[in-house]
Amino acid sequence: MAKLLCTIWALMLNSLNVSIFKTCFANAMEDDYGEPLTTGPPITSFLFAAGVYVIVLKSTLFPQSFRKPNPMLLCFYEFLTTAFFLEFSIACIWTPIDVLMLTTLPKAICHTLQDYGFNEAAETFVANKSSMAALSYGTATTFFLLALHVTKTVDYTILTEYGLTCFGSYLKNKLWQQILSELPKSKQNRRCPCRPRRKNRSKSRSKDPKSQTYT
Repeated sequence: MAKLLCTIWALMLNSLNVSIFKTCFANAMEDDYGEPLTTGPPITSFLFAAGVYVIVLKSTLFPQSFRKPNPMLLCFYEFLTTAFFLEFSIACIWTPIDVLMLTTLPKAICHTLQDYGFNEAAETFVANKSSMAALSYGTATTFFLLALHVTKTVDYTILTEYGLTCFGSYLKNKLWQQILSELPKSKQNRRCPCRPRRKNRSKSRSKDPKSQTYT
């Protein structure tokens, strides 16, 4: 399982639109004039990226059959891998969905209404984009909640049985426990298993009075 303290920075950079692999996905996120293809609320992209991040966080990014590198190198590897997955999912999965819901689908509905003679309804539908924005927001929110449920990150029964306040405390405690579990633990001074050598005692020769010769 990936570490939270190593990978959370990738989600933060993604939410700030700071791209590490921009050259790989620029064509998938921008049109011919360099304008972004996504037109939905920024919160929808963040919710989708957060859902992907939850899935990545519960996954094993470094193969267990490989020899593990230095902890610092492993942390940097998990950060880069998470950043790549987030940028790939936004560019190649969420951007086409956003374009479908906010551009392609409204045009198709508008043409359909015009074909059946509902010109006023078509104009009203095109002018009012709140319905499509709500659809985009609902899709991103549903994906995020499903990611939390599928990965067993949270237990929604606490929300339904004990309320929102208890659920918030539960999330805070679980996040804090996760952070504490990843912090380096202080190593206790272990005693050396080797026993110290005893000093050689000087053997005093016992003088036997019978063995002494008198001159």
